[in-house]
Amino acid sequence: MDKCSRCKTEEKPLFRLKNLNMLVCSQCFASYYEKKVKNTVLKYGMLNGVRRLALAVSGGKDSMALARALLEVFPSIKFTIIHLNLGIPNYSDECQEIVEKFCKEYSIELLLYDLKKYNGYSIYDFGNIKSKKRVCGVCGTVKRYLMNKIAYENGFDTIATGHNLDDIVEILFNLYINGSIEELVRIKPVSSSTHSKIVRKIKPLIEMTDREDLYYAISRNLNYVSSECPLVKGSRMINRKKLILKIEEEIPNFKYLLLKTHLKRFLPMLEEYVLPPTLRECEDCGMPSINTVCSFCKLSSKILKLVENN
Repeated sequence: MDKCSRCKTEEKPLFRLKNLNMLVCSQCFASYYEKKVKNTVLKYGMLNGVRRLALAVSGGKDSMALARALLEVFPSIKFTIIHLNLGIPNYSDECQEIVEKFCKEYSIELLLYDLKKYNGYSIYDFGNIKSKKRVCGVCGTVKRYLMNKIAYENGFDTIATGHNLDDIVEILFNLYINGSIEELVRIKPVSSSTHSKIVRKIKPLIEMTDREDLYYAISRNLNYVSSECPLVKGSRMINRKKLILKIEEEIPNFKYLLLKTHLKRFLPMLEEYVLPPTLRECEDCGMPSINTVCSFCKLSSKILKLVENN
């Protein structure tokens, strides 16, 4: 019978540490995962100088793993959880319920934001409308804007997101293929504030794989939304992730290699030659923008018109 390679117990289930070619029990995997998260946070100085920390938590396995791991690894660090209800029938309510229960169990402050209530539309509304824009792109724009705005308006100086290695490599893969230099320079473990209304962002799970997040959620018996967002079907992002997994079958550790090469080789050169954009304040909402009206306000205006006409 298989035993844990570390503690030698026969506890089930056993999780495979692919990079170490080991089988470990739930407790040993949780310890491995938390140590890896801690090392990542310390290596990139993610919590240096942080006074008020917020976590963007969706209710999925990644952000739930992030919240639990930070509680275990940095028990003295207090944080608030920010959750967006995007108005996707059944799915969004399930997400919110899971986050609320977690916050109640661990006595964590929770800030809830209902997109439909405060902005007059939901991501589901857009998903039901025929448009050239893809719903995942719209959702990303909405979430990035609102998370920053909520964090800024509530006095947080840092916000942590659950982006993992698979997420970041998929983004890098797409940006390098398309030569999106201005966007590539922004892909890093720590994104410093470039404007008084832009909150510093950190990615504690940037070296954790999608599978490791899943195993940790299971090993810590975490509740999380196991179903896929109903609007993500046919997403190019999902297809790119599948392709990257196939590449890694031929090139072991491809994801780690791409991230390391980006951070160590390309990013320093990009930061030297790519100047940060000049920011102004949006005429509609007052938040930082490259243009006179920010992407979020333009998008919101279009969606509201589409909703009214359908």
